[in-house]
Amino acid sequence: MLLLILRKMLNNRWLVGSLFLGLVITVSLVSSIPTYTSSILHKLLIKELEQHQIDHEEFPGTFTYSLSFPSDDKSNILDVFEKVEAYDHSMMDEVEVPILADVTILTTDPMLVSRTNEKKEINPDTSDYGRVTALNDLQKHVTIVDGRFPSAEPEDDVYEVLVTEKGLADRDMVLDTIFLASRGNTEILIKPVGVFQAKDERDPYWMGSVSRYNQDFLVPDELFRENFLQEGDHLLANVRFSTAFDYQQITVENSSQIRSLEDRVRAFTDEHTDDAIMYVNFPMDRILLNFHRQSEQLTTMLWSLNIPILIMLAIYLFMVSRLIVDRQLNEIAVLRSRGAKRSQILMIYLVEVSLLGVIALIIGPYLGLMLVKVLGAANGFLDFVQRSSLDVQLINGSYMYALWAVIASIFMVMIPVIQATSQSIVNRKQQSARLVGTAVWHKFFLDFVLLALAWYGWWRYQTRQEELLNVSGGMFSVDPFLFFVPALFIIGLGLLCLRIYPWLMKAIYLLGRKYWSLSLYSTLVQVSRSSRQYQFFMLFLVMTISVGVFSASAARTINTNLEEQLYYENGADITLEVRWESEASSFTPSTPAGQNQGQAAESAIGETQTSVSYAEPPFDPFVNLTGVERATKVFQHDNVIAEAKGKSAYSADLMGIEPKAFGETAWFKPQLLPHHWFEYLNLLAAEPSAVLISESIASKLGVSEGDYLSMRWDSSEQAEFIVYGIIDYWPSFHPNREEEEEETSTLIVANLPYVQNMMGLEPYDVWLNVDDGVLRENLYQEIRSHRIPVVKMNDVYPDIVDLKNSAFLLGLNGTLTLGFLISILITFIGFLLYWILTLKSRVLQYGIYRAMGISLKQLVGILTWEQLFTSGLTCLLGIIIGGVTSQLFVPLFQLSFDPKEQVPPFQVIFDASDEMKIYFFILFMLTIGLTILLILLKRIRVHQAIKLGED
Repeated sequence: MLLLILRKMLNNRWLVGSLFLGLVITVSLVSSIPTYTSSILHKLLIKELEQHQIDHEEFPGTFTYSLSFPSDDKSNILDVFEKVEAYDHSMMDEVEVPILADVTILTTDPMLVSRTNEKKEINPDTSDYGRVTALNDLQKHVTIVDGRFPSAEPEDDVYEVLVTEKGLADRDMVLDTIFLASRGNTEILIKPVGVFQAKDERDPYWMGSVSRYNQDFLVPDELFRENFLQEGDHLLANVRFSTAFDYQQITVENSSQIRSLEDRVRAFTDEHTDDAIMYVNFPMDRILLNFHRQSEQLTTMLWSLNIPILIMLAIYLFMVSRLIVDRQLNEIAVLRSRGAKRSQILMIYLVEVSLLGVIALIIGPYLGLMLVKVLGAANGFLDFVQRSSLDVQLINGSYMYALWAVIASIFMVMIPVIQATSQSIVNRKQQSARLVGTAVWHKFFLDFVLLALAWYGWWRYQTRQEELLNVSGGMFSVDPFLFFVPALFIIGLGLLCLRIYPWLMKAIYLLGRKYWSLSLYSTLVQVSRSSRQYQFFMLFLVMTISVGVFSASAARTINTNLEEQLYYENGADITLEVRWESEASSFTPSTPAGQNQGQAAESAIGETQTSVSYAEPPFDPFVNLTGVERATKVFQHDNVIAEAKGKSAYSADLMGIEPKAFGETAWFKPQLLPHHWFEYLNLLAAEPSAVLISESIASKLGVSEGDYLSMRWDSSEQAEFIVYGIIDYWPSFHPNREEEEEETSTLIVANLPYVQNMMGLEPYDVWLNVDDGVLRENLYQEIRSHRIPVVKMNDVYPDIVDLKNSAFLLGLNGTLTLGFLISILITFIGFLLYWILTLKSRVLQYGIYRAMGISLKQLVGILTWEQLFTSGLTCLLGIIIGGVTSQLFVPLFQLSFDPKEQVPPFQVIFDASDEMKIYFFILFMLTIGLTILLILLKRIRVHQAIKLGED
């Protein structure tokens, strides 16, 4: 049977090769998901742990817990210590993360240390407290800078110890001098014989700084265990177990083991200790907790994003399998008629596809590994950049998912075989004559079912939107149904269009059947009467193009909206806070008559206030920086009192600007306001006292355009302004963010020269608009070299880079790009296979056409029209369905983020460059396909076709 299978595979090598390619791609894609997830999160985890080490100056991979024993009852200390130590060793051996250092620290209670000649009468000035401490493997990690390493055995009941240089100096000790350490009735003699320092201060062995042992006396570990842990005379007061893991090797798979350590230790110590006090120090626990949340979200998102691609691959496998079976239906029917059992025929095909599946299982995960490396460079949809490669490696989950992918693929491939083996020769001939009829999915109204489910998903999110808007707290958990809904809508709408497609073809045929050319007439007859044979392929094309358009729109929308959020919040490319020279003086303000309650409260602060005069630094150095296109002055004050019509608004935000320079420098999206924001700047430029106010200020003071308001703050003069416009958005102004004393944030935009003239000169910020190609490091270096007194800098570029490297966008961009590239490859192969096999199946028909006198040019016209009415129309349909899907469902992605932080508001974006890539692919596919078909068409020989018909 194996020989029969191999011969059958060789006879259909192109179809079998296409089937094998689909299996390999499916296995690679499925196995790449856990690999990609693990690689992204591992990269981000290491980055966060490294940042923690920089910020807190401690090794983040440390897990430390200590047990403190009560001093009044030490009867069972030895038993408890031995159990806990044994459990610690076994527990750490189970963790699949390399250990850099494993330290057990034993200490006594603090003991009073004095010289031996002061034993009976202790002088507090010459006495000090210290602990006797032991660390395992101490000699491997210290350098003796004076004296020698202590002996492991006491000499004449005197214990030799090590001390630090600072400890030696603080106690004014001399080496080889004997001291008495006492606590209660316990007395021991100690003799410092050496001064040590750490071989490497950054060694995780020290779990921080060696300075923590400045007050301790260190003895060899074996000495402490043999002499201080004897039955009935326990000096052990505290034991600390510290394990430093190599956090560079922490992955999604083994991180759960590390996170479980604290719970396991606490459960064990609670069971085996009664009075011991436990303390746990686990710096990366919070980071790992966030790591697990991100892992779950990213895994859910990646699987959900790949659902449409997996469906397309399933359809592809089914289509190729059906093409293989269609070519062998006669053979299957003959075998059935000659007594072959159905199970035997099924076994032949099952063994064939299983052989292909095993090979795909072997090479698929490694191909998926290569795909993950490519995905690490994705910076957007079909956008790749030079980025450090991901540290990728195959994990157990990759093989498990690959196995399930092979099993599912075998099932999809066997469906057409099962259908074919149920037919006899008579059934086969009857079915081959039925080129028209209702497809299975139309018979069971699958299109309406899928559209109903998609509508329910859309309605579900629309009705819950207000509820979700009241939730805050950063990025939300990604609901997988959010990614399912667009795929359901695309398939459902595609099936609905294919239901209408035959009627459309018949309508076109009937409208002009008297006028159509021979080529067009023949095509319309062929397509309208045999539309069922095209539907599977057309559905495949619709899904590919629609998913590509939706993926491009989703990726571009999310990337652009998140980037715009950062630009809007910062206000410009770079904002600088500059140090001003100042000089303070005191004055006594006068209280205006008729002041209201708010003013009285303000005057009650004190009669004497301090006035500060500032020296404005030169502005030209900012303008002359290399790479800076524009620079502007922006004065901001967040404690302004605004009054109008007897009402007051306290703690209002004032922004003083120079309209022309501000418009050339700041970043703003013109669509956010009813008119272009330059028109609002022109209003300010036309009148020095003009202001723009936020809607919150307008409603609080009850003012509108043309009304007057006054402003002042502590130690400033009061000035009058005219309201020229009311705005909802402005660079760096967040209208949804709640202030401490105000229900919503407020903003007043005024002319900076007028504010300075009327209310006083105070420090302002400098905003810069930087060329896109400028290296930030060069710009920073120039600022330092010119000695520009910058106090604080906010640059949006590093935030953009961090955003691009976030787990969410890395996963989103990489997955959508990979999915589209795979769909392009599969679609192109499926397109060529389908039309090549279709052409070969019509050799007799085209041969008869040629024998009847139809010219080659007319035959080419028939093929061209058929391509346009099937593939071309389907691609156009896919573009339309993808656009509709994007408009309906891409806005739902905003629910994966904190809606209160979405400023500017979420907006669906179509980028012409993304669409051009899709159009180019469609044109390329149709051109190549039609060219190959024409070449094959020219090779048809009439006599061979007629002879084939006679046979």
